[in-house]
Amino acid sequence: MTVTKADFSLLPVSSRYGAKIIEDSGQRVGYINLRTFISTAEPALKTAFANFRAQGVTKVIIDLRYNGGGLVATSEYLGDLLGGGRSTSEVFDYTTFRTEKASNNETRFFAPQPESIAPTRIAFIGSGGTASASELLINAFTPYLHGNSALIGTNTYGKPVGQIALDKPACDDRLRVIAFATQNAARNGNYFDGLASTVEATCRATDDIGFPLGDAREASTRRALDFLAGRTCSAITSDVSAQSARTTASTRQDLLIPAAPTTAQRMVPGSF
Repeated sequence: MTVTKADFSLLPVSSRYGAKIIEDSGQRVGYINLRTFISTAEPALKTAFANFRAQGVTKVIIDLRYNGGGLVATSEYLGDLLGGGRSTSEVFDYTTFRTEKASNNETRFFAPQPESIAPTRIAFIGSGGTASASELLINAFTPYLHGNSALIGTNTYGKPVGQIALDKPACDDRLRVIAFATQNAARNGNYFDGLASTVEATCRATDDIGFPLGDAREASTRRALDFLAGRTCSAITSDVSAQSARTTASTRQDLLIPAAPTTAQRMVPGSF
């Protein structure tokens, strides 16, 4: 048997439901479902936000419920598209290494794009599978939007750290080493138990497989729309298992996805 290595293209933003505008009770809401943070997502995100800007969208749903992370740079790019109201002197995130490697520390400022919008409210849909670069994005907007930025669904995975790649000439292996931590502008990066206890607004919702993603009837999308409209909701607790969407044993339906990102998904951007 001959096995050949090849590159395969992934579709991080679905052409069917990945980017759309939802009309709900007179409000026009931008919806983005991002599957993973890889650089090839950027053209689709750019196109989507150009449409949002042209349509005057100021309320947005960012659906990250199955997104285990990926490239920090792509998370920062999406932050720029959401940061039309931010200045280039405002911090998106801090990347910090241990004291001995402090020379590698970086401060990333917002860099608004021509397609950027200035949302008044953002609803981030998350779950126990929402990790790393996804959490970085959610955390970045809390110091600026406060209670106008919310986590919808369940608590997130809790991974405020990232990997660097180390290649050694003596072998073919690439080491992915946990080497840095991320913090938002308020220097908050202590969410190892998930974001539910650190963001200023949360709304509990189930992961509803009865309707397509981005459908206004789907439970998490519906709750996100309610938050954007200013309606009340029940808060998420910090216990992921307590918030998991379950029905009775006789009617239970589970998604074909692990409860949390696998090691591969957390460390290799774009893997599923």
